[in-house]
Amino acid sequence: MTSPASPTTPALNVRGMSVAYGPVVAVHDATFTIAEGESVAITGPNGNGKSSILMGIVGLAARRGVVEIFGKPAPSANVMWAARRGMTLVPERRQLYPKLSAADNIVLGCYSWTRSIAKARNSDALAFALDLFPDLRPHLKQAAGTLSGGQQQMVAIARGLASNPRILAVDEPCLGLAEAVSKRVYQALSRVHAEGTTLIVVEEAPKRALQICTRRVEVRNGIAA
Repeated sequence: MTSPASPTTPALNVRGMSVAYGPVVAVHDATFTIAEGESVAITGPNGNGKSSILMGIVGLAARRGVVEIFGKPAPSANVMWAARRGMTLVPERRQLYPKLSAADNIVLGCYSWTRSIAKARNSDALAFALDLFPDLRPHLKQAAGTLSGGQQQMVAIARGLASNPRILAVDEPCLGLAEAVSKRVYQALSRVHAEGTTLIVVEEAPKRALQICTRRVEVRNGIAA
């Protein structure tokens, strides 16, 4: 577990961050700050660098520039550092282990703080997931790859929350989902934020995200501010 930051320390501070994939620069000079407890939408058209911003911050993509999580400089391309500092990303298209059960996918989220699969299985992660997403209860033993898209998204969010994050970043949470399922996903995210977790939501269309987010960071041509 991480120790609390000073009340004046931002949850996330990004200054002059760039992310490139070989010769292709996806993010240019991104600069923004998110206070602890905020809910912020990162919006903009597809292909403009929204996902790359999150990947650069959490260490899934190499980057340049300054990223601070609760006042501590984040090393580039080190995803476990970000998770242990308190930031978790629920990636676009879920990225579950398809042959593992829904329950096993969820408890794997505990590993960043338990450092033990046995302890993860005995954590409260499943109970919390079922409280947040009761629709998952009949499907816990089912292979994640056989679940519907909405059920997979619920598992992915539950896995992210099992890591006990102080910052939860969710990339395109409703991509490909029916409107009724999208509504349930956003109801769960709203509850997570209400309980004190700093929330970052990437959305192409801002209208839905701004129902639960208090402000947005707009991304255009890889530039965010």
